[in-house]
Amino acid sequence: MHKLAAELRHRELTQEIYNIGDEVAEYIEHLIEALEDWDVELVVDCVAELDDIIEDARVDAGRCVGELIGLRQALVSGVRSGTISAAGSGEFDVAPPAGLTAARLEADYAVAGPPVDVHQLATALNARTRATAENLREQVDYVLAQTDAVARNLDMVSLPHLYKRVGQTVGVALQAWQHCVADAHPGYVRAMRGHNPPPFLAERARVQAVVAKVAAKRAAQKTSNATA
Repeated sequence: MHKLAAELRHRELTQEIYNIGDEVAEYIEHLIEALEDWDVELVVDCVAELDDIIEDARVDAGRCVGELIGLRQALVSGVRSGTISAAGSGEFDVAPPAGLTAARLEADYAVAGPPVDVHQLATALNARTRATAENLREQVDYVLAQTDAVARNLDMVSLPHLYKRVGQTVGVALQAWQHCVADAHPGYVRAMRGHNPPPFLAERARVQAVVAKVAAKRAAQKTSNATA
């Protein structure tokens, strides 16, 4: 492959790696929005979506990194950081965030009783939900940082393994919230639901409306052409 072609292909693949990491992070953010609206059903749906996204991300990242490794000898200029080196470096290494469990949530934000004070219960459940959302935000930052590290240096970490671990960690955190908040106190969760609608749902509705409008316009044009 000619040097210029190798450089152009490297740029494309490197940007694709960033896009893959961005998509994984985006779907974790959807989970955060669902969680902060106390929408248990939407949380379950978002977990399923994230599982699918991570499976695709693992395959796509493995393909991109594999091809990039084959191009490294042809690289002479970088995409975001100047010259790209094939040598390994720990400069961008980031420790993974601590996992979150039900035991930790219950210990950190305990509810005394019986009898249970209603105000204390609300304070504890709100704190458990905030802590879960914050843990997921840490996972978002971790995904973006490690994806950036690999885009800059292919020897840093295995993205397929990274995304798998993140998916498992996110799943455990959501199970913890489900156990000690949603399942333990469903009445409170129902009362809180709907006060903080997830922005991503509005964006999806907007996109779907545009797609439907375009499809209707094309169908009308096709019908018009057929009858002309």
